[in-house]
Amino acid sequence: MSSDEFLFAAEEGDETLHNDPWVILIVDDDREVHSMTKLALHDFSYERKGLLFLSAYSAKEAETIFEQRNDISIVLLDVVMETDTAGLELVKVIRHHFNNPNVRIIIRTGQPGISPERYVIDHYDINDYKEKTELTADRLYTTIRSSLSQYKHIIELENKKNEIYTALITDTLTGLGNRSKLNFDLDSTEPMSLILLNIDSFSMINDVYGFDVGDQMLIQFADILRNASHHKSDIYRLEADIFAILTCFRPDNNVQTYVKNIRNSLSMETYTIQEVEHRLNVTIGIVEHDVGNMIQKAEIALRQARKLSRNRVQYYSDDLDLIQQIRENTKWTKWLKTALDNDRILAYFQPIIDCKTQEIVKYESLVRLERDGTIYSPFHFLATARHAGLLYQITQKMFTQACIKFAHNALSFSVNITDQDLIEPNFIEFIEQTRQLHNIDPNRIYFEILEESSILSNPMAEEHLAKLTEIGYHLCLDDFGVQCSNFAQIGALNLSIIKIDGAYIKDIDTNPQSRTITESILYFTRKIKVKTVAEFVHNAQVYEIVKSLGVDYAQGYFLGEPKPDLIA
Repeated sequence: MSSDEFLFAAEEGDETLHNDPWVILIVDDDREVHSMTKLALHDFSYERKGLLFLSAYSAKEAETIFEQRNDISIVLLDVVMETDTAGLELVKVIRHHFNNPNVRIIIRTGQPGISPERYVIDHYDINDYKEKTELTADRLYTTIRSSLSQYKHIIELENKKNEIYTALITDTLTGLGNRSKLNFDLDSTEPMSLILLNIDSFSMINDVYGFDVGDQMLIQFADILRNASHHKSDIYRLEADIFAILTCFRPDNNVQTYVKNIRNSLSMETYTIQEVEHRLNVTIGIVEHDVGNMIQKAEIALRQARKLSRNRVQYYSDDLDLIQQIRENTKWTKWLKTALDNDRILAYFQPIIDCKTQEIVKYESLVRLERDGTIYSPFHFLATARHAGLLYQITQKMFTQACIKFAHNALSFSVNITDQDLIEPNFIEFIEQTRQLHNIDPNRIYFEILEESSILSNPMAEEHLAKLTEIGYHLCLDDFGVQCSNFAQIGALNLSIIKIDGAYIKDIDTNPQSRTITESILYFTRKIKVKTVAEFVHNAQVYEIVKSLGVDYAQGYFLGEPKPDLIA
C-alpha cells in the first residue's frame, strides 16, 4: 500500500495549530490530484487547527486506512479508479461496513458522464458532488471549510449524546454501571450468571454515622469488588447498598468458587469509622447461566436469602418458597380485583353474646370472597389486599353491606378498619354519607382497629379516629395482647371495647399462662372502665371460664358461626 501523510498548518509559532489537526483522506488514482490538493490547502486552518492529509490511490487502500483510523473528518473521493464505480462502492463500505455516518464524503470526479450527479446524490450517502474542473482553489477552500463545520457540529452532538448516555447508565457515587446499564448489558441471548450482593445492616451505618460515612464505605466496597472480580465480569451498583456482578461463567467454570473468593476478599477488609474497625457481611442472590428476567430472578433469590437469614448465599430456582408466594399473590390480586368489580366481596356476620344475659347484643361484620361458588376467608387474601392497596375498597364494600343489613333493625354492629382506611382523605366523608343514606344512628356502629404503630403515629389517622368518636361512633381495639400492647397509648384512643386476642382465649381451659394474661388484661380494662370481648370461644369449657372471669361479651364458633344472614 502506498499512503502518505502530510501535515499542513499556518505560520510557524502558532503551536496550537499542530494539536489534533483535521484529518483529510484523499482517495484518487491520480497522484497529481493529491499534490494539487495539498498545495491548494497548505495554509488552511479551521478553529485553530491545521490539516493532516492521508493519501490512498485506490478504494482498497482507503478501506485499509479506515480499518486503522476512526478520526477522518473528510474524504475527497474519486469515482473511477480500479473500476468505474470503485469510489461509489467505497461509500457503501464506509457507511455500512465501518458504520461511519459522521465523516463528510465529497465526490470529485473527472468523468461525470459515468456517474451523473443526480443519480449519485439520490443513491449514495454522500455530502457533496463536484466535478474536478469546477473545483478551483477557492471553491475547494469553501467546500472543505463548510464540510469541517458540519463535521464539528456532528461530533459535538455525538459527544453530548454520549455524555448524556454515560450519565444515564453510570452510578455517580461509585462510577459503576447502574441498573439501566445492567439492563442494557443483559439484552443478549448469551447465557450469563448474575450475582446480587446486599450489604447487611448498612442502613444502621447511615443512621449511626451519617450518609457521608456511608457513601465512603460504598465507594470502598465498590473498589474491593473491582479488585476481587474476574476480568470477564462487569460490576454495577443497582441501588443504595445493592451491587451486581454480571459474569460470563459457564456451568463448568464453577460460580460457587468465584463467589466464595469474593466473600473471602470482602471478609478480610476492614472499614475504620471514628477509630473503630468494622467488617461488612453480604447476603447474596445468584441466578446462574440463564437468560431472560435475570434481574428479577436474582432479586427473588436475594429476597429469599434475606428472609431466611443474613450473610448467606441463595441460588435461584423455580421451586423457591418465595416464587410460590409471588404466584399466590399474583393469583389473589387478580381474584380480588375481579371480586371487587363483580360484587363478590361479601359480608358475613358473627354474633357477639352478652355473657350475663346470654343474648346477642351486636354482630361483627367479617369479610369473605366468593369465587366459583367457593367462599374464602380473609386468611387467604387479606395480606395480598394490603400489598395491592385494595384494603380501602374492601372496607367500603363491607361498610355499605353492613349498613344495608342493619338498616331495618336496632342491633349494633362492628366493621374492621385498617391503617390504610384511616389515611384516606375522604374516609370520614364516605362513612357519614353511607350511614346517613341508611338512616343509622352512629351510636350503633363500632369500628374495630388494630393497635398498630402506623395508626398511633399518623396524624391523619389520629384525626380521623378523633372525628369518629366526636360524631358518636364507638372504637374497639381488636386482638389486644399480640400487637404493640402499649398500655400508655390506649387512653389516647378513647375506646369503648377491648377485644382480648383469641390466642389467649382458645386454650384458656388448659394453659395457665393464657389465663393469667387474660386476668391481667381484665384487671387493666376494669381500671380504665372499658368493656371486653373474648374472641375464639370455641367450646363450653372456654365459655364458662370467660364468664367466670367477668368478661363482658363473648364471640366464637361455639356461640355462632359467621353467616351471610343474621340469626332470627
